[in-house]
Amino acid sequence: MRKLILSAVLLAASVAHAQTTTYTAADVAQHATAADCWMIMNTNKVYNLTAFLTIHPAGANVMLPYCGKNGDPGFASVPHSSHAVALEATYLIGSLAAAPAPISVSIAPTTAQVSVGGSVQFTPTVTGSTAGVSFTVSPSTLGTISASGMFTGVAAGQGTVTAASTQDPTKSASALLTVNSVVSPPPKNAIAVSISPSSMTVNVGTHAHFKATVANSTQGVVWTASKSIGTIDKTGVLSAALVPGNGTVTATSMEDPTKSATVEVTLTAVTCTPATGGGDDGGGHHKDD
Repeated sequence: MRKLILSAVLLAASVAHAQTTTYTAADVAQHATAADCWMIMNTNKVYNLTAFLTIHPAGANVMLPYCGKNGDPGFASVPHSSHAVALEATYLIGSLAAAPAPISVSIAPTTAQVSVGGSVQFTPTVTGSTAGVSFTVSPSTLGTISASGMFTGVAAGQGTVTAASTQDPTKSASALLTVNSVVSPPPKNAIAVSISPSSMTVNVGTHAHFKATVANSTQGVVWTASKSIGTIDKTGVLSAALVPGNGTVTATSMEDPTKSATVEVTLTAVTCTPATGGGDDGGGHHKDD
């Protein structure tokens, strides 16, 4: 009786221990020989059947192919008595640990463009792991990337940014990256100056007005005139000299003094036309006498 009680106590203790012990499928796979045979049965229970192999009614060779593996297919393929089922508890050593969630990695954005010297942030998302990722750039000449995923362009070209799980480097995600050359801003529209009229003849001692048109600028012009033809004010009005001569009037852009326009100016003397009236009629008398 004592032996029966002791056996029952030991069995209960073994079952209690087995209920709190877990093994992975990889653990079970390490016990796959006739001298050391573990087996997964009843979906997620782990049994050490090493001792049972020697007393199995059909011989050890029937069970040996399932050592280190799932034995449910083999057990189900042959009818077993209730006594055989009850014996399973004797060899129970634990439960099969739940398989870890598979690791997967994604990255955002999946495509990006940046200029040389510019930066773009890549953000990874990892499921099934809290170990984070490591970043790589290919080709490495494209630029640099920080541990947090901030990429900075160094050379123009196209390549990839890859975020790989540090726990399982075979799990990764990549983004297509284009680094563009720095494009210089288009040049400003060229300033151009013109004057109207394009030439002028002016009587000495009089005034003449010139008009300047400046393309692509709103800052106006500075007026200058040859001394030989007089002076010109800031509005483009020429005060002609008192003697005939030739010279030029020039309008120069205030915004870009390299841009200007010049016209030729000629000063001419004032021509007086004699008045016509009554004359001598040959008899010593004027016609209006």
